[in-house]
Amino acid sequence: NNIPHLINNQRSLWVDKVDSLTVKRQKIMSEDFSKRFAHACRHPVLGIPILAFLMIIVYVSVVYISGSLDKLLNFFIVQPITGFITSAALPQFWYDLLIGNHGILTLGFFNAICTVLPILSVYFFIFALFEDSGYIANFCVLSKRLFGKIGVTGKAIIPLVLGFGCKSMATLSTKNLNSYKEKFIAIFLIAFAIPCSAQLGINMAILAKVGITAFLIAFGTLALLELGAGLILNYAIKEDTDSCFIQSIAPIRLPNLKAVCIKTHYRVVMFLKEAIPLFIISAAALFVFDKTGILNITKQMLNPLMVRWLGLPQDIVDVFILALARREAAAGLIFKMVDQGSLSYIQSITAVVVTTTFFPCFTNVIAIGKEMGAKTAAAMVSLICVSSLILAGGLRWVLVLVFVA
Repeated sequence: NNIPHLINNQRSLWVDKVDSLTVKRQKIMSEDFSKRFAHACRHPVLGIPILAFLMIIVYVSVVYISGSLDKLLNFFIVQPITGFITSAALPQFWYDLLIGNHGILTLGFFNAICTVLPILSVYFFIFALFEDSGYIANFCVLSKRLFGKIGVTGKAIIPLVLGFGCKSMATLSTKNLNSYKEKFIAIFLIAFAIPCSAQLGINMAILAKVGITAFLIAFGTLALLELGAGLILNYAIKEDTDSCFIQSIAPIRLPNLKAVCIKTHYRVVMFLKEAIPLFIISAAALFVFDKTGILNITKQMLNPLMVRWLGLPQDIVDVFILALARREAAAGLIFKMVDQGSLSYIQSITAVVVTTTFFPCFTNVIAIGKEMGAKTAAAMVSLICVSSLILAGGLRWVLVLVFVA
């Protein structure tokens, strides 16, 4: 009769032994401090200034650290290669293909490596610190009351927060939502005015070029657009099924720097594998469109919309084409245009808002179609595109009245 009991005890001892040999337990701060700080992070009053302080850290880090990395990479990579190609006296066609305005090196490879990569590396590192510290779970609780006002109570909070990482994965994670209304609103808001991690970091760097006020205006506008869209959808769509909110609260702890570095490394490598080929292909496509005259015809056709309504230069059409493939490619080109003085203060803000809210990337569109069906996805994406252009144009005219009048 004792044999099963003995076997079970031996099995438990073996499990404990394996656990002690393989599991590494992360050191937590003083338990009292950890609980107090975690409580403050999700407190409706104290949580807001803590969030603002963390955003300032992200902003300053992205601006200054990535800016220094950008200069180093330009000095060691861009200048030597462009100097060599220029001195080689290549035929004009090959010169334009490699380092022209739509060159596969200048707009493709250099844009990915020297403009986008430094910003993303810094942002991915800081975001990993937030994840490993346990802050993200507490932020979900902090945002619960706000999200509840726009019809996404319960389990939809997690996908919305995940949208700041990857929109496609966030969209696919909504499959656990039982309520059609909550699922529709969550997917729409993820695709609309939430920038993914790649675009968020670059947008911060773009707006840092023109000042902190531009940053506050642009991101304040995006927040208002997101809340406004949520309120409208919450009012327009009928209730169907209620869902509850159950969130495991992680303790606030000191991040493991080795784990953070490994996580950042994998994210950067994944970005390079996915983005560099698409950056180069997109640059080559723009080069072909430019040489065949298609790009110029497109710019002339879109002139009333881009120049007269949005107040942006004709070259912004290049950004919109790149945005169809990779959002960070488009944001990287905006960064270069701001750096070169091609965009004014108002144009920089408008460009960030319109490219953030415009047509979702292809992978996100596919994810929307998988979760909502092809017809609903097509209608949702069309609504997002039209809303983006109307609202960004309206923002531009408001800014003109405020800053020019």
